[in-house]
Amino acid sequence: MKYIKNKIFLISLTLALCVSTVFSVFYFMGVQNIPAAMVQDAMLPFQNAFTRLSKSLDGYLVYFSNMRALYEENQALKDRVENLENQLHDAELAVGENAALRDYLGVRDRYDSFSVVQAQVLGNSDGTYLQYLTLDRGTASGIRENMAVITKNGVVGYVCEVSTNSCRVKTLLQYDTGVGVYVQRSGDVGMTDCPYAMGQKGLLRVVYLPEDASLQIGDRVVTGDLGDMYPSGLTVGHIIEVMPDVYSRTLTATLQPAVNFDDLEQVFVITGFVEKLPDTEQTTEGAQQ
Repeated sequence: MKYIKNKIFLISLTLALCVSTVFSVFYFMGVQNIPAAMVQDAMLPFQNAFTRLSKSLDGYLVYFSNMRALYEENQALKDRVENLENQLHDAELAVGENAALRDYLGVRDRYDSFSVVQAQVLGNSDGTYLQYLTLDRGTASGIRENMAVITKNGVVGYVCEVSTNSCRVKTLLQYDTGVGVYVQRSGDVGMTDCPYAMGQKGLLRVVYLPEDASLQIGDRVVTGDLGDMYPSGLTVGHIIEVMPDVYSRTLTATLQPAVNFDDLEQVFVITGFVEKLPDTEQTTEGAQQ
């Protein structure tokens, strides 16, 4: 814009010099009384050109002024959008933190005999289905190998490796992660396993159920009383199919896990629990090394 103003000044100066030159020529020729009409006719082309130039330059000035206003308005809108996005992000974090707190309090209320450490899932390490998880807690948080890992919905697996600030969890979808379980309604006892094909579908199965077991679709399957890794009564899943095993004369049940392994963001590591037995209480901190 400063450049345009300078250009207008130079053009005006040039026109003034031209007019002065014309008058000087007439003066030296001895013509001192120049008719006004002649001067007006001589100046008319210059006046028309100057008028058109002024209007054109005024248009450019308005255009650039409008462009500047639009630029400033655009920047203001960008700043506002960025501010709103930051507010939305903060709100989403607050919602996530509130949900995590509710889950933690829910686990503490439901399992008041447990000592738990809340942990975030950093990722999984085995492609098509979640055999292993990595958590952001380790020995610095009291985590040790063979400690059970759960969510508010049920069993995830157990800690198989641990370092100072992280640990690795073997989930129920790993083929050799067997858990002693029983059908809560009927009391029939079995053992979970997870063949590769079922693990790809995110399913489990319970094997070695008695041939005469009373099983129904939808029955809840929970951890049993044997073993010191998992507290008894934790939900493992629900029966969605029952098939006889003609070779072993037992029943096999397909389970829908209680935990959605594809959508795990936070879990709880059981660092200690009190197992209530008929005449006594036994305190356990995971599985002893």
